[in-house]
Amino acid sequence: MRRMLRALGLALTVGLLAGGPLTSASAQEAPAPARPGARPIPGPTELPRLFQQAVERRTRTTDGSPGEGYWTNWTRYEIEARLEPETGQLEGGASIEYENRSPHTLQTLVFHLHQNLHKEGVVRNEPQEITGGVELSGVMVDSLALEEGELQEGPAYQVQGTVVTIRPPEPVEPGDTVSLRVGWETVLPQSGAGRMGWSERELYFVAYWFPKMAVFDDVRGWDAESYRGNAEFYDDFGDYEVSLSVPAGWTVMATGELTNPDEVLSPRTQERLADAATSDERVVVATTEEVDAGTVTATDEGRLTWRFQADSVRDFAWTMSNAQRWDATSAVVPDRDGDGENERVLIHSFWREDRAPLWSEQWRYGKQSVEFHSRYTGFSYPWSHMTSVEGADIIGGGMEFPMMTVMGPYTGRPGSDLFNVTSHEIAHMWIPMVVGTNEKRYAWMDEGATSFLENESRMELWPGVNHHRREAQGYLAAAAAGVEEPLLRHGDFYPPGPGYGVASYAKPAALFVALREIVMDREDFEEAYRTFHDEWTWKHPTPWDLFHTFERFHGDELDWFWTSFYEEAWTLDHAVTRLETRPDGTRVIRIEDRGRAPFPATLRIQTSEGGTLVRDVPVEHWLEGHTVALIEIPASAGRITRVELNSSGYAPDADRSNDFWPRG
Repeated sequence: MRRMLRALGLALTVGLLAGGPLTSASAQEAPAPARPGARPIPGPTELPRLFQQAVERRTRTTDGSPGEGYWTNWTRYEIEARLEPETGQLEGGASIEYENRSPHTLQTLVFHLHQNLHKEGVVRNEPQEITGGVELSGVMVDSLALEEGELQEGPAYQVQGTVVTIRPPEPVEPGDTVSLRVGWETVLPQSGAGRMGWSERELYFVAYWFPKMAVFDDVRGWDAESYRGNAEFYDDFGDYEVSLSVPAGWTVMATGELTNPDEVLSPRTQERLADAATSDERVVVATTEEVDAGTVTATDEGRLTWRFQADSVRDFAWTMSNAQRWDATSAVVPDRDGDGENERVLIHSFWREDRAPLWSEQWRYGKQSVEFHSRYTGFSYPWSHMTSVEGADIIGGGMEFPMMTVMGPYTGRPGSDLFNVTSHEIAHMWIPMVVGTNEKRYAWMDEGATSFLENESRMELWPGVNHHRREAQGYLAAAAAGVEEPLLRHGDFYPPGPGYGVASYAKPAALFVALREIVMDREDFEEAYRTFHDEWTWKHPTPWDLFHTFERFHGDELDWFWTSFYEEAWTLDHAVTRLETRPDGTRVIRIEDRGRAPFPATLRIQTSEGGTLVRDVPVEHWLEGHTVALIEIPASAGRITRVELNSSGYAPDADRSNDFWPRG
């Protein structure tokens, strides 16, 4: 369709009159001549040099799919940790096997200590609680103990902010695996950058807590930047075996499978979990009274060690509480193992009745989100459980981790608000937890895609409202006010104000809707959307992989779209400015393009005969430099009573007030 319109040049598509073809005249334009320099014309999307080099090395392609030479390095963690809830003191040790699957020789190794965000003197974007950060008790590489020092002088490690760089005794060659052993201790903050922490010493949500290997990818090599508390994370995939020692009587849940349930859970708790695993209704695994009585775990004295195993995940988080009620149910997702049968996913909800009464329905929201997102993405939720934790005092909104999310209590707010944040955080299980985007550099890739999926899912439980149009209003208001910022900006370096939030959430979600409803055929969009999820599972896509995937299914380049709305912060403002009648009775509607971003325009024209005409101005018209389009309507169509631009409301037009004639 787009190629046909380009071939037609200035010819506009024929509309409909009263449901049938308009045969008396075509919607031919009499354009104002293009004036060079009258409006900016978006150039081709610039492929970064590093991306071009990846294409040349055949790890990436220009159709959006991974190249035949694509690779990711892999990490295997064995971690043991001990937490004292009275003080928040955490001690741990990690044995790490790092496999170099790349074709490059690694002269250095890099890992993160995110809790150093809370260390005195570390660069951060906003004030944080000072806990002392992480104290390393030992760093070993292939059984050789390293000292902290200058890396040029031989094997050593160096800590800079939240990043640790190691010079190993020998370079790590392609295909080699190197072993690290790291011991550490830290005091967990009450609210770590609003993403983890503790509440009343009766609830801990533990994240960013262990030495995490940085990403070495095919585009940038080591991509390891210090955590400043704002922009989120870029993580590699790996396998985990984790042992957590906590006082008996505390319930623990974590990323991965609990491998020793008989040692830590009472028989009654295990029976209720088995019931929940096949139920569509809520099963109360433990009431508040049962938690208080210590009957949930195998014993209420001494300490228990909880053991978890997780494969192919990009992070590991866990929670423990001696006060939270435990609700559970199960979600049904499409067949994922090829046996033709649907799968069940356990849905856990941990919450305190006195702190978060709205959470009585959260189990339902978790179930709906896993089921809906599995259907819409075409990729079934891949793990055995999804756990939501109420985090009053820790967080106001929500934060995601593989199989885990922590969210605020949302007390005093409507149930739809808790559903929205549940849907949003669970949508992150697809991006970035499976499709491993770089949240730090390109926050919009995961937050925008997730906001789009959240808004789509709202229709099921909260019908009667066009949630896409409602949620786009924040972006359109920022665009009208001239305070938005480009999407292709590093998350740590947005100026103060709404720029980061608009560019990360509302705007990219609205642009996905515009792509689906206006720019592309819906079927092509959804096929591209699902293909992107499928092809980049357990991999690291960039924005240009996403752009190329949509162009592959659209059948034509969309540089004008990516350049105007992603690389730049250009705004769209189409306006109906005049309606004239020529001596022969022909009506002429004048459309002006008052913004900078080119975009196709659709008019709905109502006539005195009761008919409705539809006229389209293709984007190619604006790309030729025109700022005006004149739409001719024959006298035989009847008197025009109303003209409306963008009646669907999906075009990202920053000023809807001038989209109507007559005004008002």
